[in-house]
Amino acid sequence: MEIRNWLKKPPRLIRNTFHTIDDAVAWMAGELEQHPFPDSYGTSNQTRLAHLRQTLGQTAGSDIAWGWYPNTSQYVSYAIITCPHPHHHQPPCPQNP
Repeated sequence: MEIRNWLKKPPRLIRNTFHTIDDAVAWMAGELEQHPFPDSYGTSNQTRLAHLRQTLGQTAGSDIAWGWYPNTSQYVSYAIITCPHPHHHQPPCPQNP
């Protein structure tokens, strides 16, 4: 499954849209504070956010999907999708929720 197919989900499941990489990274930083990775994953949030920034900044327009069990039993997942994508025009970009 391509990550960008997440855009086919119902609009109510889209949490936000961002116009800059900085805004997307800042939002994810807040989400990581609310739903931290367990220490056993061995990677700091600073490293994760640097990877996110680098991936979103690639000229090919890369997407990212993360999912994990925080220190609770509820699974969380996020997808940050470059839109418009320089090589794929479907599905269309969502409107701001």
